[in-house]
Amino acid sequence: MTVITALANQYYLYIRKDKKPIAWDIYDTKPPFEFSLTTYFAKVFQAIEKSSVISGLVFYVTWNEIDELPSYGQNVVVFVLGDEWYRIPKYAHKVRAVFKCVGTRSILGCNPLLHPSLLNLLTLIQFLRILVVGVPGWVNYHWHKFKNLALGKGQITPIYDIPLGYHNSKNLPIKNIESRLYDTYFSGSVIHREYPVWSLKSWLGTPKALSRKLMISTLNKFQQKHPQFKVELSITGGYHNRTSEDERSYCEIMMDTKICVVPRGTSFETTRLFEGMKYGCVLVTEALPSRWYLDGAPVIKINDWQELPGILKNLLENKELMAEMHNKSLNWWHDKCSEAVVGKYVIGKLNREFKGNLGVNLDPP
Repeated sequence: MTVITALANQYYLYIRKDKKPIAWDIYDTKPPFEFSLTTYFAKVFQAIEKSSVISGLVFYVTWNEIDELPSYGQNVVVFVLGDEWYRIPKYAHKVRAVFKCVGTRSILGCNPLLHPSLLNLLTLIQFLRILVVGVPGWVNYHWHKFKNLALGKGQITPIYDIPLGYHNSKNLPIKNIESRLYDTYFSGSVIHREYPVWSLKSWLGTPKALSRKLMISTLNKFQQKHPQFKVELSITGGYHNRTSEDERSYCEIMMDTKICVVPRGTSFETTRLFEGMKYGCVLVTEALPSRWYLDGAPVIKINDWQELPGILKNLLENKELMAEMHNKSLNWWHDKCSEAVVGKYVIGKLNREFKGNLGVNLDPP
């Protein structure tokens, strides 16, 4: 492995087990292999380095590799950024700490019995699939947890939830909510991949696709009924198909947007939520999981996108409420989800759980 000596800790991008880890200079604006979230997490790691609190650790940053790592030990910390199956990594008991976007606990987010619909049925099926897929990791983790306690070795590594952050969010001057051009805005995909004709998904759809189709249909009807409001829609080919020009346009329009609608993706938690929050948009979302950085967040949650027209109209006709939600959104980003705060959270967890182990400095100099 190539060691980056300029840093107090070593950082590697680890794509999958059949590839070698790639040394990552977290200050490089163009990493050797760019996951969708490296811009945000590079700044998280920079905050860790700037603090000078921890040193001598090896950070593996992976997208969804939950089976193997290049090495293990009490100096290894893992960040899993893109596993939307909510799985517990098989190696969790062999490393110092695991930090995971999306987490390990899925939510149903609807009531298919009280509100029967194709969308809620598919959501239930997806939820059950996630539970089944997660069984091996859950059994493995709790077996090692029991074994450690039985042998008097203490508890094994907890798995910590962390926010997704943003894909690529420019640092733009915050615009006053009243002066923004767009009343509401959505840019994104409805179907990000084509399924073969024999797949049920090609006929029935997915929770993401059905939810977004309903949201877009509702927004179009809202604009027809209320032409005085400016609704901006841009349907793209997929999250990973954005060009750098798309990113600039997306950021600039988002900063010029009053209300950001946040439909679910494959999971309920999406980068759009944090991008809108960072820019001080008023956020309208579907169900959200219970996380330390989401509990109490200043968002408006809806059960059905058909509720959206009434919510939009009420918000846009209440300038005081819009200004209040705008400020709360900015403050929540700054206090709960910003790179510096997440970096401090990581340091705090490493300090609390593993302070005093030989070979790793976890105390301030």
